Amino acid sequence: MGKILMNKNTLAVLKLELQEYNTALPVFEMKEQQLKEVLLRIENNINRLKVAIHEINEETKKWAAVMAETSVDLSAIVQVEHMNTIKREIAGVPIESFESILFKEKKLDFMTTPLWVDAAITVIKDQKTNRSMMKMERKNLELLQEELAEARRMKNALKEVFIPETKNNIRKIEIYLGDVERLAIGCAKLVKKKKQYRGKVA
Repeated sequence: MGKILMNKNTLAVLKLELQEYNTALPVFEMKEQQLKEVLLRIENNINRLKVAIHEINEETKKWAAVMAETSVDLSAIVQVEHMNTIKREIAGVPIESFESILFKEKKLDFMTTPLWVDAAITVIKDQKTNRSMMKMERKNLELLQEELAEARRMKNALKEVFIPETKNNIRKIEIYLGDVERLAIGCAKLVKKKKQYRGKVA
């Protein structure tokens, strides 16, 4: 804040600003807490998905030799066509929640396709679902982390800069106005005494 005018108008404006800052501070503190809780849940979801993906990878290693012997390209059999999500807001941030997933499957000739391919398709779907969900959650995480950083900046600015600075300026003006008032009273008394003295002399 630059140079402030030491008058009652400025004092009134500063007191109003202080009131607004004191109202805003708990809002940002609550927002920070809410975002931290949601971020923790999302991080836990991502960790669970990582574990699930790893476990499926380990399971499919058992099939590696069998899969290598076939001409079936498993990566081309199942593709994610669309993932349905529910949009919601957390502390003003739009994020997505998983609802369902739609796959596009290549038609197979089951007369010539090995029996294990059916099981492989199920596993591929699970893996693609997990990876799609992880991508969604990582995007949510990024958005919420940005909002959390902004909420913290605002909270810290209010707590460490705006509120203390405004309180200090209010104190300075009140001291100044108090001094001016005392000086005015002192001057008034002095003038009164001089008038009384002149009256006596006259």
